[in-house]
Amino acid sequence: MSTPIPSNGAELTAWEVAAATGGEVVGFASVRRPAVGFVTDSRAVGKGSGFVAIGGATYDGHAFIGDAISRGASLIVVRKGTSRPDGADIDIVEVTDTLLAWGAMARGHLRRWRRESPQTATVAITGSTGKTTTKELCAALLRSVGPCHATTGNLNNRIGVPAVALGVEAGTRFAVLEVGMSEPGEIAALARVVEPDVGVLVNVGVAHAGGVGGTRADVAREKGALVEALGPRGTAVVNLDDEAAAAQAMRCSGLVETFGKDPRAGYRLAHRTSLAARGSRVTVDRKGERHEALLPLLGEGAALDFVAALAAAEAALGGTLPSAAIDSALLGCRPLGGRAVLRRLGGDIVAIDDTYNANPASMQAALDTLAEVAQDGRRMVAVLGEMRELGGIAAREHDALGEALARAGVKLAIGCGGLVDRALDRAAALGVAVLHGRTTAEAAELATKEVRSGDAVLLKGSRASAVEAVLHALEREHGDGLAP
Repeated sequence: MSTPIPSNGAELTAWEVAAATGGEVVGFASVRRPAVGFVTDSRAVGKGSGFVAIGGATYDGHAFIGDAISRGASLIVVRKGTSRPDGADIDIVEVTDTLLAWGAMARGHLRRWRRESPQTATVAITGSTGKTTTKELCAALLRSVGPCHATTGNLNNRIGVPAVALGVEAGTRFAVLEVGMSEPGEIAALARVVEPDVGVLVNVGVAHAGGVGGTRADVAREKGALVEALGPRGTAVVNLDDEAAAAQAMRCSGLVETFGKDPRAGYRLAHRTSLAARGSRVTVDRKGERHEALLPLLGEGAALDFVAALAAAEAALGGTLPSAAIDSALLGCRPLGGRAVLRRLGGDIVAIDDTYNANPASMQAALDTLAEVAQDGRRMVAVLGEMRELGGIAAREHDALGEALARAGVKLAIGCGGLVDRALDRAAALGVAVLHGRTTAEAAELATKEVRSGDAVLLKGSRASAVEAVLHALEREHGDGLAP
């Protein structure tokens, strides 16, 4: 489910690249022209574009310099000491670190956009769960005011964020960028690229905890780097219901806005009525005003994401959005693939496709959503893959998942192998019927045999578990279709 890197029309000369990155122009063509459009994949190079040779875990872009030149690159950014191509009519900039240079180029591009476009604002959003939904909702709200450029798919890392930032164009008023984390210092580095006016901390869980120290406090420290990066004129939007997230507000040198169900929150989810498969009716109190809206997304988590998005959008706007604009923005909102997408299968089977990824917080939210969808008496079935990247707390969190299955009222749980077996064993001890698949393929066979007419089925697991294969098997068995 990786998202292709989008094209961009950013224009930079070799000398502008060198100025932005601290690099050195070591070769240049006879005509000092800007490159138009910058990429890190030589296959995406077009005539007159720029190529940045980034080294990754499985490849090194320097091995594809020749390919980039043959495809028409007019500027290349390379690591110091790289052999220069003979006879190429091309600009060359040498830098110490091409990954850092990629981010610095994006930062330079955003700074130019701010200088040349009036009334711009940049929103950066992070969190352990719900950040993509918050980003989509925030972008939808801001588009009711003016042109808005936003992250597509899952481009929230040190390659993806600069790629999205380079796509911001003149005339765009707002940029909404999702910021992720899988290693120490990543959010701090991305914040230096984005230089946001508004930073949103949706929540703090233990997603990716294994990569940053293993605890929720470690995750909070890393996520809070976004809040710390805001200048004195910036605004932090933090979840007041989440103690770990709220504590990061003290790192902000600018304004702090809060959201949540807490009565003290500036943007408060005052009431929510579940409409089962149709989403929720929500009431939001914001700074003395009350707004009621129909949110066509499943679960309480999505409702809180909407409140966070509204706080962020109004901070970026510097004013209050009209009720009509909010309602219009929500009307067109739909969940992204694999993120709590409701599907109706043949035999009146309802499936919740939440297969994009999983961590303890998002698993609990998904089980809550399953219970809401099944509130008309449907049998609750959960098909689960394991939760990855939890480090030393993985066993404990899978045991806790088993307890959550029982509390939610799940009647049948089917596992896709790995550590999720621990969750199923714990659930079985608490009275849940369980079936162990050693692999996702085995889980698919079990599901096609056991899922029956009228069931509500949750499908969820970490990306590597590929639980969507079970959904595809159920679609083949029963027929498929998006819920209206």
